Amino acid sequence: MNMHTADAPEVKPAQTLLVSNAVLPKSGGFPKTMRKFAVALSAEIVSFTSPDESAEEREAFPEVTHVPTGRGFLSNWYSYAGKMARMPAEKMAGRVDLLSCHIMLRYHATWVQRIARTHDIPYWFVAHGQLDPYVYTYRSGIKRLWLNLYGRKLLERAAHVIFSTEREREKAKWFYEGANTRVVHWPVDLIETDEKSNARAWLRARLELEPSAQVLLYFGRLHTSKRPLETIEAFAAAGVSGAHLVLVGPEGDVTLAACQECAGRLGIGSRVHPVGAVYGAEKNRFVLGADAYISLSYKENFGHTAAECLAAGTPVLLSPGNDLSPELEPVGCGWFLKTNRSDEAVDAIRSALCIGGDVRYAMGQRGRAFVRDECSEVGFAAALRALRDEAVANHR
Repeated sequence: MNMHTADAPEVKPAQTLLVSNAVLPKSGGFPKTMRKFAVALSAEIVSFTSPDESAEEREAFPEVTHVPTGRGFLSNWYSYAGKMARMPAEKMAGRVDLLSCHIMLRYHATWVQRIARTHDIPYWFVAHGQLDPYVYTYRSGIKRLWLNLYGRKLLERAAHVIFSTEREREKAKWFYEGANTRVVHWPVDLIETDEKSNARAWLRARLELEPSAQVLLYFGRLHTSKRPLETIEAFAAAGVSGAHLVLVGPEGDVTLAACQECAGRLGIGSRVHPVGAVYGAEKNRFVLGADAYISLSYKENFGHTAAECLAAGTPVLLSPGNDLSPELEPVGCGWFLKTNRSDEAVDAIRSALCIGGDVRYAMGQRGRAFVRDECSEVGFAAALRALRDEAVANHR
């Protein structure tokens, strides 16, 4: 007698909705990370977005559904959206098993909590550096008020609170250190290094430099928190003959003109090159062609641009505000400052620009290996899916 066992019913993976505000190119690193989350989890993205944003910004990420916020002080600061505007997002939320909340201090974070209760589904919170003490050194009153009213409940009720580095989790302990915290490194694509010598020649030709010129790369938004002007000042004080500083990134509260003015005042106007934003293949040529990358930023909870430079085999020079530093320092892929003092940065710049090519190459290869092993797309996706399945299973 033949016995047949019925196939077990297929278990569909949980559906996830990612929620934040201002998921736009100009917002910097966190939209890039959210899009990586979306790919890893086959998820959709909802962004509470000001209607005053340009069509170019709103349409840059076609996978994002934008909920238009209102106008006026409350809406501008808090990204509040009215009931009618929220309806499409609430319909989307009714079809999922998990909500992923990105960024706090805005209306969408309280919306996520309400929707999770309404549909009896779990949510998790992704910090994106917002629990770094530095964030509360400015406009601290209103931020701390929000934390006390809503923030602690948001974190305590979350299935997981996700950080990108162990340092980021440690720095958050001033406010929260619950058992639900987790660390997942953001994914970084390796950049093909076979074209490194060609990129080096291209970069120097583009800037009309000598083929042998040493190039230090600042790569990121021009913002006071990232200290572009202090970077120019440290570069000038280092006094490395024939070396050049290239600043790549969109304007924030620091302009390209301000960078050039600072360099001119210090007598190095011809050796500082504010380029502006670059993307795609051109961006890869910059990170491949530079001799070293520098970030003196006060706060980088992960540091996408540093990781991208490592992925291209380019050594890095990082301030203590770069939260990847404790994991990178034992690898031997750059220079890792202990303080924000300018004299320490000056010494490191001199070292970075004066070492031999073989030493620099070996440092770059070690950094690239770190990215390959610790920041892979496959590892990131596996970690998130495991956390998702855990969150959903524990909620049942």
